[in-house]
Amino acid sequence: MLRSIRWPLGVLAVLTVVWVLVALNAPKEIDWAPTYRNDYKNPLDTYALFRLLPTTAGSAVNTTRQSPYEVLEDSTDAPATYFFLSNGFRPGPADARALHRYMRRGGTVWVAASSIELPDGQDSLWQLPSLDPLGYLGLRPTDTFTFRLTAPLLRSRQARMPGRANYDFFDRDSLGQLVFATGPDSTQPLRGAVVLASDHEQHPVLVRLPMGRGQLLWCSAPYLLSNYGVLHRQNARFAAGMLSYLPAGPLLWDEFYKQGRGGDDSSLRVVMNSPALRWAWYTLLLGGLLFALLGARRRQRPVPTIRPLPNTSLLFARTVAGLYRRGRNHQPLAALRIRLFFDYLRTRFQEPVPASIDADYPRRLSLRTGIPQPEVTTLLARLHGYLDAEFVAETELHELQRLLDAFRKRAES
Repeated sequence: MLRSIRWPLGVLAVLTVVWVLVALNAPKEIDWAPTYRNDYKNPLDTYALFRLLPTTAGSAVNTTRQSPYEVLEDSTDAPATYFFLSNGFRPGPADARALHRYMRRGGTVWVAASSIELPDGQDSLWQLPSLDPLGYLGLRPTDTFTFRLTAPLLRSRQARMPGRANYDFFDRDSLGQLVFATGPDSTQPLRGAVVLASDHEQHPVLVRLPMGRGQLLWCSAPYLLSNYGVLHRQNARFAAGMLSYLPAGPLLWDEFYKQGRGGDDSSLRVVMNSPALRWAWYTLLLGGLLFALLGARRRQRPVPTIRPLPNTSLLFARTVAGLYRRGRNHQPLAALRIRLFFDYLRTRFQEPVPASIDADYPRRLSLRTGIPQPEVTTLLARLHGYLDAEFVAETELHELQRLLDAFRKRAES
């Protein structure tokens, strides 16, 4: 039987090996998720831009994994460029206020995101233009988008991107001015706002907004700076033209909103970063362990072992017998033994003892026990003799016990 299934098993094994080899050598599916991380090489990440940025911008690039509030609140350095590149920019209240103060005192913030969601009460501080999604243009995913820089010296630099990744653009009013939303149903222009790049329909995608002594550079098409956007055809020149608007000076690249806080993410990171707190934590753990092993036992007296009660019937009988045997007269013990004998006759033969034994009692007892009436009469007479006696010797007590045992044996047989 094994020989008959040997060749099907061999074919199955060969097919399994072939399937495993094909699966291992099959090309991996391209991940088009817009994460924009600087350590990933997927199309919509920023591995290429992050490594080309020092040469393109001509300044040092430092990466931060801390929130803008932590970076800027205690910073005394000269204002630099804070670079944000993500699919959506959603700063918290503290981060939004810190960035606004940073721009007001002369700093530059570059935000490349398709949307910015500010916390409540921050819209009037930032004064951002309104956005419209690309879907309103009625374009198909197969269409090619063309982007141009508006500066005369950079107008020749163009970027052509297929419609794989959608983007947003800034609104204009009927006069061609950017529309800034100041409330749910109100808009107003902002002086000093400049359009730096637009798409093929002249919709702005990169604008510069004055913020006090600083500025905000906002690009609504972040995928232009992704790996795919920079390396596709001749788009690197267009990306370099966009980055040429960055002011001279150091550049701070944010990864906090994409990769989270750097280092240990556990709740004990503050404790572990301080030697004193770390040793205090270890001491606490050791003390708790010692308490659990040594001090958490039940603090009470040992539970006593309850032994079963002994059978004291024999001891009781021996004690009572000793009371009756005090002295040389055994008449009370003989009377007690006779009363127990009469109780035996009552319970065993249902023959109660009358107040006065008449001539009919021996006859009834003889019929019930099977012992001849004369012997019964003689036994009863001797018992009455023991009851009426004033003194009973030990030998007479043993004789009484012999008579009663003999009668019981004959009555039970």
